[in-house]
Amino acid sequence: MLEVLPWHQSQWDQIQASIEKKRFAHAWLLTGPEGIGLEHFARQLAASLLCHAKTENQRPCGQCRACELLSVGNNPDIMFVEPEDTGKQIRVEQIRDMIDFIHLKSQYEHYKIAIISPAHSMNRSAANTLLKTLEEPPGDSLIILITERPSLLPVTIRSRCQRLDFQPDYSKNTLAWLAENIPEGTSPEYLLRFAGGAPLAAIELPENHHIEQLNDLLNDLLLITGQQRPPVEIAEKWNETGARNVFQWLLWLFGDMLRFKVNAPARLFYPSDAWETLKGLANQLDLDRLMRCYDLLLNNYGLALGQVSYTVQGLFEDFIILWQELSKSEDNT
Repeated sequence: MLEVLPWHQSQWDQIQASIEKKRFAHAWLLTGPEGIGLEHFARQLAASLLCHAKTENQRPCGQCRACELLSVGNNPDIMFVEPEDTGKQIRVEQIRDMIDFIHLKSQYEHYKIAIISPAHSMNRSAANTLLKTLEEPPGDSLIILITERPSLLPVTIRSRCQRLDFQPDYSKNTLAWLAENIPEGTSPEYLLRFAGGAPLAAIELPENHHIEQLNDLLNDLLLITGQQRPPVEIAEKWNETGARNVFQWLLWLFGDMLRFKVNAPARLFYPSDAWETLKGLANQLDLDRLMRCYDLLLNNYGLALGQVSYTVQGLFEDFIILWQELSKSEDNT
């Protein structure tokens, strides 16, 4: 049975309050950082609405026919809409199929539920087609849109959904949950800070060696600053690692460089040697130049994961060349 994760409790309570007051929206937009568990929450909500014998606090029982079917992925009253291939768009035909689905009568006289993830991957035609249904949703239907990047959704879509935001969480309850789900002897505080307050991302850290990857990325930035390797060589390496991971880490790193400049606490946790490296990199540029680097990273990250096809290696090269040029010009001032 799906559980309400500790850092989801306030959002869960908000949903339940809206149901009790009969103000439950037909469309919800779930947003938050990667690894915060947006899809988990959406599945928990769907399970609760479809369950025939809810337990305390409207949690699904996990034993009724609807819960059993959902657990094996065969509940006829729920549909998941996602890109057919990694990095591809959600096509208009998929949204049309979803609309046909939610207009059908529920098999168990409950909700018809559609979960779209990631919602920002819908192409323009798909978003426009969905908009018509959001304006006039069928009764007892629910559409849940999941995205870590709500700014990429059209304003017309966002304005017709009830938005529910999930923030990074470092609370005691979250740390206790994390301690039970990581290898013994591993520090939950260390992992959670390193994952930027996203517990599900923190679980993956020991297994995927993200700490080593971060140190490797810091070393690459040092090589770029010293012009010790050609930009194209480093860009090729980052491209092999993957656009999402590298851009996300770079944004975290440059975000913490900016925080260092204004004497604000870092978002991530750094071993002492990595922190000294980061401070050294931050001191290469003034605040304005660091902001230019951060803005280009944010822009290229959006292009790399957006609906229009860009050469990711070229986007990396653009950033590397800018970082190299600004570092060099700072040395000459």
